[in-house]
Amino acid sequence: MTLYSTTDISASVHKAYEQFTHVVLNRKYSLHAPALFKSDSLLDLPLFQSASWLPSASEKQEESWQSNGGVLINLDLVNYKVCDVSLAVECPYSVHLVEKQARGAMQYTVIPNPGSWTTHDDFVDLKFPIPDLLREIWTVCAGKAMTNVELAEAVGMPVAQIGFLKNALNPKEHWYIQKRLAPEDPLLLPAWDWLVSGCLPRNEVTKAGFRHQVEVMGYSGHIDIKRMFHYPSVEPDWRKKRKEREAALKDLSDVRQLVESLPDHLAS
Repeated sequence: MTLYSTTDISASVHKAYEQFTHVVLNRKYSLHAPALFKSDSLLDLPLFQSASWLPSASEKQEESWQSNGGVLINLDLVNYKVCDVSLAVECPYSVHLVEKQARGAMQYTVIPNPGSWTTHDDFVDLKFPIPDLLREIWTVCAGKAMTNVELAEAVGMPVAQIGFLKNALNPKEHWYIQKRLAPEDPLLLPAWDWLVSGCLPRNEVTKAGFRHQVEVMGYSGHIDIKRMFHYPSVEPDWRKKRKEREAALKDLSDVRQLVESLPDHLAS
């Protein structure tokens, strides 16, 4: 596994494509406040796009990319496509994710050096909260179905913050759907015909391949979607949660040490 770091993703993508034919750019964000990458800086390159929730369209895009070469923008978190070079728009928060992003790269992988690690530190605090804080949240939502807004109001925290903190309690997201008006767009009709009014686990919508279409229908008013999170009633193992937090803090420290020790891709 050959790794480089970069402070300029666009320049590194261009360099990788100058050197090789098949490049993958992982464009999925994990951090709560990501530094957004401007894809229009790559418009001079042959671009393709792939996402697990768009299987049919992605298959055609991947076939074209494999046949002709270019830059495949991967909208999933990690890359499983065999390529010459893989890059990421965001530095991972764990060594495990670094390894997964590099899995398909035959030549090398480029990881962004964020310069400041404050956002990564804050993200670990949100993803692996202090157990005492998490216990306060659990006492409110245990065994209930609540929206993020309802939980935020109940515990007196910002919605954006609770949207991350609550994930440490492993709730299951369900979509409460009410169909209203059938769309005219033929690309949405298969999802409309598959969909039924009522409660659906979100992962069922994703597995059916209709997540994007359902969200579009929600935005356009063809359906109403209420996102509810079903929380387990069994109390978490707080000692385990504390160990997970300690491990995450160490993992991030290892990532920082690794990235800051890597050779600069653009200078190599």
